[in-house]
Amino acid sequence: MVAGTTSTTIVNRALQEISAQATVTGTNPTFDGSTAGNVASILYTSSVNTLLRQTDYEFSRTVIALSSLSIIPPLGWNYAFSYPGDCLKVRQVLPNVSIPDNDPQPVLWDVVSAFYLGSLTKIICTNIAASILVYTTDNLTEAQWDSLFEETVVRYLASQFVMALGGRPDFSEKMLGVAGALSQGGAGKDS
Repeated sequence: MVAGTTSTTIVNRALQEISAQATVTGTNPTFDGSTAGNVASILYTSSVNTLLRQTDYEFSRTVIALSSLSIIPPLGWNYAFSYPGDCLKVRQVLPNVSIPDNDPQPVLWDVVSAFYLGSLTKIICTNIAASILVYTTDNLTEAQWDSLFEETVVRYLASQFVMALGGRPDFSEKMLGVAGALSQGGAGKDS
C-alpha cells in the first residue's frame, strides 16, 4: 500500500497507462465533469468491486457473528441470517463454537432473497443455529489496499478507459451520457 493513495491517484495512474492527455480532480464518486472524470465516475466503483469479488484478498477479509432473523427460512434451511450491507462476497460460514468438534465437513449455506419487513431482502441461510460469517467487504479506503491489488485496479481501469476514451470520443461521450443517466435512474436522450 502506498501512503496517500486515493481514488484520484488511482484514476490518474490508469489514465497515464493509456497515455491519455488528461487528469482528473475530485474523488470517487464525484470526479470532475471532464470526459475522463465522467468515465471514472461511472466505472470506478464497479471495477473495484468486480476485482474484489474475483480474488480473496486478505486486506478485504472481514469476520463477524451472523445476526439471526425472525423469519421462517426458505424450504431446506433451518436458520436465516441478515446479509451485511458491506458484503461483496460470502467466503465461508463457520459454526460459532469455542471448542471445534473437528468435523471436516464445511457448513452448507446459501444466499437467497426473501421477504423481510415488507421488502425483498438478501439473506444467508444455514442449518447451523449460531454461525460466523467470513466475507469480502467493500468498506475500505484505497489506503487500506495492498500494492498488488492497487496495481490490478490501475491496469483494469486503464483497460476500461481505453475503450471509453479512445477511438471515437464523440461516441464515447454520448454512450457515457446514456450510461450516466441510466445509473441515476433516468433515461438517456439522443442528441
